[in-house]
Amino acid sequence: MKKLILLNLFILFGAFTMFAQTIEELKAQKAQQEEIKKGVDAKIADLNKQIKEFPGWTYGAGALFGLDFAGQSNWFAVNNPNTRSNQFGIGFNAYANKNEDKYYWRNDLAANWARGEVSTLTVAGGRDSLSTDIAVGDLGLTSRGGYYLYEQLVAVSGRANWNTVIFDFSPGSITLGLGVSVTPSKALEFWVHPLAYQINYPGDDFTSATGASFGGSYTGTLYKNIKWNSTLEGFFSYQGDDDEGLEASDLHNWTWRNGFVIDNLFKGIGVGLNVSLRSNKQLARAVGIPEADWGDLQVLYNLGFTYSISN
Repeated sequence: MKKLILLNLFILFGAFTMFAQTIEELKAQKAQQEEIKKGVDAKIADLNKQIKEFPGWTYGAGALFGLDFAGQSNWFAVNNPNTRSNQFGIGFNAYANKNEDKYYWRNDLAANWARGEVSTLTVAGGRDSLSTDIAVGDLGLTSRGGYYLYEQLVAVSGRANWNTVIFDFSPGSITLGLGVSVTPSKALEFWVHPLAYQINYPGDDFTSATGASFGGSYTGTLYKNIKWNSTLEGFFSYQGDDDEGLEASDLHNWTWRNGFVIDNLFKGIGVGLNVSLRSNKQLARAVGIPEADWGDLQVLYNLGFTYSISN
């Protein structure tokens, strides 16, 4: 009897030992495969980087769509500059870039449009009415090119930019400039164009002027699948408008557009946020804002689901 009990205990102990060894072996194999996967992911990321930097055309597009939350504060380019809304909205960003050893040509498009139930706010911040109207509308189109003077870092460059209200296309501005750009990396660019002219329309309400254009752009990954696309563009006027009683500082303006995307959460679908900030005294003046508030920051945002493609 004792021998039988000892035999059973020995069998159980052996089985437990073999099971424990099997578990440890599986865990070791899993760790080994995870290390291999990390190496493969790093290699794929490096190949993608090389593909984007390779001479020739690269392009991409991203759409923000669906039921979303949007709004604007002092966005004087539209009829209702202060709104909050729950609505169906579309945001669209696209680029087409050509990179060569001696020159580059880069093109960007950014658009936001939404329609739904809109809460229109008074200047004092109280709710005025509920209506169905276009609450968010913005369109920016930019084309810039340059010829490298020093490696692929410093270039003589030119830039054309059009900012307006999507579908209405008025008011708006067209800025043309020539100068120098610096490209520390393929994803980052700065430019200063001291020879620039900004056409603001319609002519009865806005003043065009000579000046300098400046700005920067960045497209990259902040962390893993979190992507950031940012463009800052500004205009420094050399002149005022005596007939309209405007000083040169009244014609200065800048716009900063940002797109954040948590990419590919499910089969290419992610979550995105577009945020635009602007300072433009002419727009504030044209819609009858008191002079003391011309310098107020103008804000536009759009939140929803995204889908993007690129080569």
